[in-house]
Amino acid sequence: MLPVIQLGPLSLPTYPLALLLAVWAALAVGAWAARREGLDGDHIYNAGLYGLAAGLVTARLAHVIVYWDAYRTQLLEIFGFNQRAFLPWPGVIAALAVAGWYIYRHRLPLVKVLDAIAPGLLVGIAIVDVAALLTGRNAGAPAALPWAVSLWGVPRHPVQLYDALAALAVAGLALWMIARSSRPGSAALVALCGYGLSRWLLEPFRAPEASVTVLGGLRLAQVVGLAAALIALWGLGRLAARAD
Repeated sequence: MLPVIQLGPLSLPTYPLALLLAVWAALAVGAWAARREGLDGDHIYNAGLYGLAAGLVTARLAHVIVYWDAYRTQLLEIFGFNQRAFLPWPGVIAALAVAGWYIYRHRLPLVKVLDAIAPGLLVGIAIVDVAALLTGRNAGAPAALPWAVSLWGVPRHPVQLYDALAALAVAGLALWMIARSSRPGSAALVALCGYGLSRWLLEPFRAPEASVTVLGGLRLAQVVGLAAALIALWGLGRLAARAD
């Protein structure tokens, strides 16, 4: 594992650093794709950064509110940096709301924006998956394979690498469709379908304790992934019918 990157006297935590790299890569790829769609790439940077700032602040405030009893005797901890002191879902909702407001405010075509950001998000996800492998997060199930990685003394599937490769493959397909000037909306739907199917197929290679199980043994990520893939396939069917 590589939880820390050592640069001379500096010790940089790998996972937070990878998150920053993932954000930069997602925005850069999204901006490139936006320009191919005839949009100003700066809009992707602006919407993404505004949404990210709002999401981080909201996620932190939500954590403070929920765990106020722990903070009220140590008020300075409110302003401390602890990567675990964030509640993800309030932050995600706030980020989407602010980014959506920016898109609406600047009258950007939503379908083209979604096409542009889809491959960028997948590239960002791939970077985070590699960081998860390096830091031992979201561990794979035990495996007796030549490419298994040792984690906590147990050979395991490098499921994080499987996820990263799948995300990059789907991102490449979406970018190829954008470069071909495919019908608006098709790149985003293909990205959603491909990534959803990859979660359905790859989640069983993850350690059970790293997943949430629902519906008599199925994992939550599988259910969500399959639902997303089916919705995307329905959307692609609608696009094909309109083309005819």
